[in-house]
Amino acid sequence: MKAFIGAVITYLAKSIFPMYTRLFGRLRKGRVDMAGVRPPFFLVSNHQTEMDPLYIGTSVPGRISFVATDSLFRSPTMDYLMSALGSIPKSKFKVDPSTIRMMFDSIKHGWSVGLFPEGQRSMAGYTDVIAPTVGRLAKMLDVPLVVAKLQGGFLSHPCWAYWPRRGRCVLNMKLLFSREQVRELEPEEIQEAVANSLYNSDFDWIGSQPKLRYKGKKRAQGLHNIMFACPECGQSDCFLTEGDLSTCKKCGYSVKWGDRGEFILMNGSKLHHANLEQQDKWQKEMIGQVADRAAKNPGCDTIYGPCRVTIRRKHKSEPLEVIGDDDIVLYEDAIRTSHAGSCPSVFRIDHIDGFSVEGIRGRRNRIVEFLHDGTVYSFVFHNELESTYKWHLMVRRLKTVNDGRIKSEGGTEDGSSMSVSRGYCREGQAIRE
Repeated sequence: MKAFIGAVITYLAKSIFPMYTRLFGRLRKGRVDMAGVRPPFFLVSNHQTEMDPLYIGTSVPGRISFVATDSLFRSPTMDYLMSALGSIPKSKFKVDPSTIRMMFDSIKHGWSVGLFPEGQRSMAGYTDVIAPTVGRLAKMLDVPLVVAKLQGGFLSHPCWAYWPRRGRCVLNMKLLFSREQVRELEPEEIQEAVANSLYNSDFDWIGSQPKLRYKGKKRAQGLHNIMFACPECGQSDCFLTEGDLSTCKKCGYSVKWGDRGEFILMNGSKLHHANLEQQDKWQKEMIGQVADRAAKNPGCDTIYGPCRVTIRRKHKSEPLEVIGDDDIVLYEDAIRTSHAGSCPSVFRIDHIDGFSVEGIRGRRNRIVEFLHDGTVYSFVFHNELESTYKWHLMVRRLKTVNDGRIKSEGGTEDGSSMSVSRGYCREGQAIRE
């Protein structure tokens, strides 16, 4: 019955959705070269909107099983629907052998397999680092490799935005390697070719579309979660977003989100960054400097915190359970709590995997999720201005730095050679000093 329902939904989507997109101009085909391509194949794509699986799935021959985060399968209704459509659940924190088996099963049944190797939607309009296992996975599946690249999807509906804009998304697809070529190439060669083929910047792309505009209401609403550092005064978590404006509450620096995603200076000494991509790259540089400095001076002041959060926990396939509210503080080697109730007191950075943004919109939907010593935890931030994206970037950078230091110093696997500070930073501490 489930397979029948999935087949019916797929048929209706392939019949109706293309007419809808043509009628309302939400999706247009760009360079699509799929001549001679027959399923099953392995398709990889950048990730811009919630509609990406539908955009792609209704544009390729045959049925396609998309690999999706297992958090989408947590409710019984979504689990049934996703399973009926052939979706493959994957833990975002570790390689799951059952996911690989399900991918092989789809190929065996003649279905293609789709993967978004960035792991999450684009945060700032350009392609993030892709999973380093794509090349090896392509070799294992032993089918033709197809790449799809979406452009304009971020500008039409950023993941942090409350409302979409009026504007189109363009889908490009091509055969990257035939089955024979996949067999001949090394995994590293495939990996590099995929990364080059998928890279996209919506802000660069729109420069070649002089007539294109993305109009809408309250286009800056929610931007403060991504635009978390003020380039004018250096403070963090200080932007207030209202309408099309993002304004620093400390120094008054203010920019407007324009029709082409550009920043328009409304108040300040100068326009520091032309768009969110430039802002984001600058923020990542600042994150790197802070993380490197903290790693070189263990035991110094805290990096972020204290922040009030609701802590939730999940074991294996069980639903998330609330274990209490607590204050968290980020140090160079750990996230520490005040150990209220049954909340753990320490989450060691070197024991954390996949620290990612799970929810980004809404006052009570600002969530990071991660795996710590085999258990899934999530933090729901209470402060509306506290950036979950900032925490994601910092923990990811600290983990890289700490893992490298443990290896170079010959420290124990549990990181026992590291010292820990217990001080609190002052409220509103600047990212740069």
